[in-house]
Amino acid sequence: MLYARAADVVAATHGTFIAFLLVGGFLAWRWPRLVWTHVPAVVITAAVFALGADCPLTDLEKQFRRQAGGRAYRDGFIAHYLLPMVPDGARTVAVPLLVVVVDAAAYAGYVAVRRRAGTGPRLTAAPGGRSAECEGAQHAGSLFPTGAVDAARGAHERRV
Repeated sequence: MLYARAADVVAATHGTFIAFLLVGGFLAWRWPRLVWTHVPAVVITAAVFALGADCPLTDLEKQFRRQAGGRAYRDGFIAHYLLPMVPDGARTVAVPLLVVVVDAAAYAGYVAVRRRAGTGPRLTAAPGGRSAECEGAQHAGSLFPTGAVDAARGAHERRV
């Protein structure tokens, strides 16, 4: 019973991870600090896809199902729960492509939103001929904001 519940929790966590993978970049438009958790999720997923490895969450769920006395499904999580009707060959190409397209669109929008808000990197030359990107600590923000740096900048700007 405990192993069956653990397998269910892992499956729910896996589904949540996939949802975050697909919408996290869009959520970062509103909550920019999510980038710090979303980018590693994308990198880990890309590594799993690129290496053709089985997802560790899938393996963990299957292990719990076997320990509970049940049969583990043969295919991966996506094939079993999300897209069972899509043939393996198409799924092998379509799923990574979908993730790339969705996340590329999310981060293109993220960069546009950050620039429009005046907190993205400046691509024009700064005074003195140096690019503004070289003055990373001096501009209003960055694509990857940090709370401590932003707070310190705000406190410094209020004093000046």
